[in-house]
Amino acid sequence: MSVSIDLKVIRTPALMLGVAVCLCYGSLWGSGRFREAQEQELRRTELVIREIAVKYDAMAENIRLINTFYPRFSDFERQGIIGEEDRVSWVESVRRKGHEGRIFSLNYSVAPPEPFALPSFGKLVGPDLYASGMSIDMELLHEGEMMDFISGLQADAKGLFVVNECHIERKGKGGRLDRSGWGGNFTGRLQLLWFHVEGRGKHRGRKS
Repeated sequence: MSVSIDLKVIRTPALMLGVAVCLCYGSLWGSGRFREAQEQELRRTELVIREIAVKYDAMAENIRLINTFYPRFSDFERQGIIGEEDRVSWVESVRRKGHEGRIFSLNYSVAPPEPFALPSFGKLVGPDLYASGMSIDMELLHEGEMMDFISGLQADAKGLFVVNECHIERKGKGGRLDRSGWGGNFTGRLQLLWFHVEGRGKHRGRKS
């Protein structure tokens, strides 16, 4: 027995089936691409969040360091330790203390600043620490005047210094001391080192 199939009858359902299959395949392919795009976007978002978290932690640490050290930095800046050397202030302090101590004569000179170094350590690494040598020659009535001069300078002078050398000699060895108060009996010599820290911007363009 033969079966006759009318193609006209099945053509339309077959076309509809083909379209449905294509639509299903397209939907599956599109959903796969959409899912892949969403996963990539998720990974990018997670990466951005991690970067923001790292930057936030770094910013928080910087704020903590600023809150910890900035007050001390400001104090050093006000004291003339950080910034350009304040020679005018140093000289005024030396003159004032010499006048207050009634030192007979006082002569001084200040050398150009140099990077500070110690023989046992060498140049310090990190801060731009400079030292300016100041030589002071004075005529004294008695030895205590030099100690009073140094103590007064340490108490009132703006800046940071140390006594690098100190010498006292008696004038006219073997002679009698002048107790009249009109002349000096001793000569003294001081070598001070005044310190200051220069900012990094100060050295831009400077040749080493």
